[in-house]
Amino acid sequence: MSLKNTTTTCSGLDWNVFLGLLQRLKKDKKYREYLLIGSGCYLGLRASDLLNLRWNDLMDKDELTLFESKTGKKRVITINENLKEIVSRASQYFISKGEFNLNRFIFSNRQGGKLSIQYVNRILYKIFNDYNIQVQNSSTHTLRKTFGKRVWEMDGKSERALIYLSQIFNHSNSQVTRRYIGIVQEDIKNIYLEL
Repeated sequence: MSLKNTTTTCSGLDWNVFLGLLQRLKKDKKYREYLLIGSGCYLGLRASDLLNLRWNDLMDKDELTLFESKTGKKRVITINENLKEIVSRASQYFISKGEFNLNRFIFSNRQGGKLSIQYVNRILYKIFNDYNIQVQNSSTHTLRKTFGKRVWEMDGKSERALIYLSQIFNHSNSQVTRRYIGIVQEDIKNIYLEL
């Protein structure tokens, strides 16, 4: 719950900024963050579902099948080659550190339990700050919104993309999706800039 008179809306990353951040994290061998940000932006999952992933959900797979924790609905997500590469690199790192088990949560604490959303939000805040990435109110939603904005931009910012995204995100309609990924606020800002 947010405090009165505070802003809690977060923004997504520009896709090129996201790709650049991934390269920098890989170069710096920050594989947990590399995997977190990569899988978050390529899968577009809610944080609760992302944090429930285990290595055997993604390792050597072409598809991810899950039941969403919020809706209980079954989703099948195609895993693209970029994410497969991220998973492979990160798993090799964790194998070399002796911290790998196929049944273990991908994003786990030292005891093998999954990380909390609050802890992941702190990780993201630190990474964005350390790498000088400009994000409004960074949180796990930043990753999902990055995915949504990329899908919308790849389809020429079409209404069709918003309809697809509303189904992917399980929003009631495309207007909710439009607000969620920040299109409405962006449009309003442009109105003022063009006066």
